[in-house]
Amino acid sequence: MAYSRVSEVLNKIADIAPPHRCLFITELADAAQKLSGSAVKELNTLSDADSIQLSAGSMAGSAILRVLSALSALKALGVAKAGGQDNVLNKEEDECISVIRDLNTNIEPLWQALSTCAIKIESRLITSPSSSPATALTAFSGGSAAVMPPLSPGTQRLLPFIEGFFILCDKLRSSPASQVNNELLTATACEIKEIASSASTSEPASLQLTKADDKGVTFIRFADKHRRLLNLFVRQNPGLLEKSLSLLLKAPRLIDFDNKRAYFKSRIRHQHEQQHYAPLRIRVRRAYVLEDSYNQLRMRTPDELKGRLTVQFQGEEGIDAGGLTREWYQLLSRVIFDKGALLFTTVGNESSFQPNPNSVYQTEHLSYFKFVGRVVSLLQFCKYHNAYFIEF
Repeated sequence: MAYSRVSEVLNKIADIAPPHRCLFITELADAAQKLSGSAVKELNTLSDADSIQLSAGSMAGSAILRVLSALSALKALGVAKAGGQDNVLNKEEDECISVIRDLNTNIEPLWQALSTCAIKIESRLITSPSSSPATALTAFSGGSAAVMPPLSPGTQRLLPFIEGFFILCDKLRSSPASQVNNELLTATACEIKEIASSASTSEPASLQLTKADDKGVTFIRFADKHRRLLNLFVRQNPGLLEKSLSLLLKAPRLIDFDNKRAYFKSRIRHQHEQQHYAPLRIRVRRAYVLEDSYNQLRMRTPDELKGRLTVQFQGEEGIDAGGLTREWYQLLSRVIFDKGALLFTTVGNESSFQPNPNSVYQTEHLSYFKFVGRVVSLLQFCKYHNAYFIEF
């Protein structure tokens, strides 16, 4: 039975008999602790030089992931149910938090072994004979996924352990430290080191609270140390950012630009698939393409601008199957960046543009700049969603 199904069954039982929820959490925490021993052994084996080529899946990693996922679902349900007024539920919630805190402490050696194994695998990825040094360097410095070699089966065995670690840090954090942990996610690596190494008794209350439940520090230190490996996994499977590795989204500085871009495109596509918008039709004259486009688009609502754009040139016959829209963008971009429009001026080697200081002489120049931003947004929207549209 899939672990999602197991979690669903446990949640239904706990919903019917709330006192059993804490019992389930205790049993699952004990199971996770018992599994951690074999998991550490597997990670130590995987750290060996020849183990990187093993093709079998991670038995211990998958088991740990199943248990922590079920535990996470039960705790999320408990937080929702114990939201306030029932003292019995609140007491049980405190007991569950105590169990999870003990689990955090007891399986800490597992995450230390995971970090050690990740370091060794990262060093092998850089020096692997199966890929050139240039390719490995490009992939490990946030390069394009097109030149990145596929991760070996041995490396893939590490993923369930990492997913389990993220679940523990994200889903199983005790609620009193949530605000502190959220602040830690935006901290720099230097700030995290200062927090972790600080032992002053005069620390503010927020830092003392963090040390009482330091999963925020643990996560950010682990993610910062192994950000390259994490980004490689995300490149191989972008869906991880929306599922088990979603905690990375709260610390965007740890995500490489190409992974951010892929996630952004995915969210835009998802939004487009969930909602349907009426077509956006405009009719312009070639000689007045800037003025006509400005007058027809500046008053449109954001939802109207999400509709599929079709363009017709006045006095010309033709059905826009993509070519007319593409031509409209080309004509409009030339006019927008023409010096006579007084909106932009070239800088440096004349391949870059910046707002023209003389734009104040252009009537409604601020409104025109807003219009230009809308045109750029439309261009990106067409590139992501209209199959007929090709980049020019």
